[in-house]
Amino acid sequence: MLSYDAIQIALQDVVNSNDVSEQTLEKIRTESECLCESIEYGLMELGDMISRLGFFAESEQTFDRHAMSNDNVKHIGALIQANAYFLNTLREASIQATYHLNGGDKGAK
Repeated sequence: MLSYDAIQIALQDVVNSNDVSEQTLEKIRTESECLCESIEYGLMELGDMISRLGFFAESEQTFDRHAMSNDNVKHIGALIQANAYFLNTLREASIQATYHLNGGDKGAK
């Protein structure tokens, strides 16, 4: 089982570092936002595929024709969890980068 924090900690360390340049923060923010969008679209497509597969299983599945094995379902579940974690991590990195680009505590009023 994944611990679901190593990548998040590493990204937060980079984004919150005093040594990181504005250009690097902008790159992190932009790339994080693009990856979030790609993951969101991918998860939507995966959801549609699973939904169609469910309809197929209800109408076509017999003992001779299986729509999906239990192992496949477990792998897809793990894929969705990993993507949700990564999506959250990227959003947090983007938010922190934006915060620092806007001056952090110094820019807040």
